[in-house]
Amino acid sequence: MAAKYTKKDASDRQQPFVTVLRADVDQLITEIMQVKEFLPKVLNADLFSIFSKLDRCEQELEMSEAENKRLRKKLEQFSLEHNTELMEVKKRNDSLLEDCERYRQEKYELKCQLSEMNQQMGDQSEYCSSMGAAVCTLLWRVSRQQDSVASLLGGNKSEEFLHITARTVESYFETYSEEVSKETSDEFQFVLALTGTITNIAAAAQGRDFLMSKDSGRGLIDSFVTVLTSSTLGKNVKLRNLILMALYNISINFSGLQYIIKKQELLGHLLHVIRVENDSELRLNAARLLQSIVMEPNSLSSEAIESISLPVIQNLVRATKGELRETLTEVLSDLQSYCT
Repeated sequence: MAAKYTKKDASDRQQPFVTVLRADVDQLITEIMQVKEFLPKVLNADLFSIFSKLDRCEQELEMSEAENKRLRKKLEQFSLEHNTELMEVKKRNDSLLEDCERYRQEKYELKCQLSEMNQQMGDQSEYCSSMGAAVCTLLWRVSRQQDSVASLLGGNKSEEFLHITARTVESYFETYSEEVSKETSDEFQFVLALTGTITNIAAAAQGRDFLMSKDSGRGLIDSFVTVLTSSTLGKNVKLRNLILMALYNISINFSGLQYIIKKQELLGHLLHVIRVENDSELRLNAARLLQSIVMEPNSLSSEAIESISLPVIQNLVRATKGELRETLTEVLSDLQSYCT
């Protein structure tokens, strides 16, 4: 609503009163009454509540802005510190990558060197096995002459030879314990020739005395008994025959017999060989060694005698033929003499 004023001249402007039209005053009164009527309806509790909520929201907004400002400042500080730490981590990571690459290169070079050394070692091992097989085969042939045994045992390397033989035999059967070794291999020929040489040495009286008088000789007998009674020999019939023959030759010596008798596991193994093996020579050599052990009066203890089953020997005598049967018959006779 706009008040309508009448136009006055300059002199009338100095007067304290203003002339208003009656219609304007009536209209003003009407509008005031309308405002009085509708104002309580508008300015109610909900409106004041809204204003109160608005004030709180404004306060929370101010607080949020302050918190946001603080967090932004903290974020900027954290980003700066994080970037610095990230740069340090990146530097360490780059350094580690360089070290890793260097180590990888060194590992590759060492692997190449190791492969080359393994190849060289394999070549040397093959050469040594071939050379050892050839030399020991010649030595085996030489040792067949009993006159040459004295020459073989006369040097200062004889005990070392016994040590080497024991270690070689044990090492060979430890290496090939789970597989059948080829009899054509240089390793097999090497061990076979060494064992054959010992067998020939034990065939001579001087050789038997030498073996039993030296710790290395008794150690070699222990090795022979160990590999013979274990399952590592497998189907190596030639080696088993040579070991049985070597032990038989040693048993001819009284000290050798007394030493062999102490190997209680040997008697049971000999009976097992005679019962289950198919090779006739192997069974005969086992029977000869058994005969050599039981034929000497008072050589066996009562425990050893009880470990040999007479019914088993009797059944073997009935089931065998030829020289094996004759040998087992003598074994049975000797055992029966113990029991009477």
